[in-house]
Amino acid sequence: MSRQFWQETLAWAVSSGTAVANTTTETIIVPNVTIPANYMQDGRALVVRAAGQHSTTGTPTLIFRVRWGGVAGTVIGLSPTFTTGSGVTADLYELDFVIQTRTNGSAGTLVLIGDVGVVGATVPAQLFCAGGSLTPAATACDLTADTALSLTCQWSAASASNTLTNWNYHVMGLN
Repeated sequence: MSRQFWQETLAWAVSSGTAVANTTTETIIVPNVTIPANYMQDGRALVVRAAGQHSTTGTPTLIFRVRWGGVAGTVIGLSPTFTTGSGVTADLYELDFVIQTRTNGSAGTLVLIGDVGVVGATVPAQLFCAGGSLTPAATACDLTADTALSLTCQWSAASASNTLTNWNYHVMGLN
């Protein structure tokens, strides 16, 4: 059967983000994107791509999270813990993932599956899903209210030399 399909860009970066540095607190990498109430209908997906650079001193670890509802919201994607290289200067990181609606409504479910890479890390690339496992799982979320989609990172050690800056960011809605 024929269906009409479409794609739209919901958010993008026009300049580099503010560096996340000298902290061990989970911090938003790029401004939150507000997903409108009831936008996430059955089968609708968001494709998110983000990339930038990181620098380190020592070998701190780095974790990425995707949250539904702001920095204190529900974790819908959790990367593995990356042990970064020592003395890394302006190496690349990249995230590429899809969030798909399994069920909509106030007890809706989302599934996030994607790739994350951190150049210079002991294991430079990994898959990531809900809850940080490598096995996909649906996460319960209220999809009936305007909600912030947040992309965050967290360093294990606070140092002015441990920095992460986003350079490129796109959120696209599919279908």
